[in-house]
Amino acid sequence: MEKLHKTQTGIASEFFVAGELARRGFNITLTFGNTKAVDLLVEKDSRLIAIQVKGIQRTKSICWNISKKNIVQFNSERKYHKIMYVFVNLHSDTFEAPEFFILNSKEVEQNIKETDSGRDYIDYNFMVRINAKDQWSKI
Repeated sequence: MEKLHKTQTGIASEFFVAGELARRGFNITLTFGNTKAVDLLVEKDSRLIAIQVKGIQRTKSICWNISKKNIVQFNSERKYHKIMYVFVNLHSDTFEAPEFFILNSKEVEQNIKETDSGRDYIDYNFMVRINAKDQWSKI
């Protein structure tokens, strides 16, 4: 299979996450336009949660690019109760089921790998090692 455009990777990842959360009883709103820090707004039991989705497309992909300076943290005095990050491996090359890894903003900030080039990232093997896979109860 040919490589997906990054826009297709992002859109597919967001819709997969929205579908998984809908299956778990959340009400989902997709954001559009220039809402850079939030891809989905979800609500359940009167809680509003902002979600940032990051996707990779191939089984052998090793990391998700994310800039440390763009990590957003909201506290309870702000609009959202919390912001969560869902990292998705689409496995578009093998059509295996997507994998989902869930971290809060503090976990992302503490575990991001910074680079001199500014292409900071979260490592796939790190996510597996800390058992962040399918931790939907964090949301």
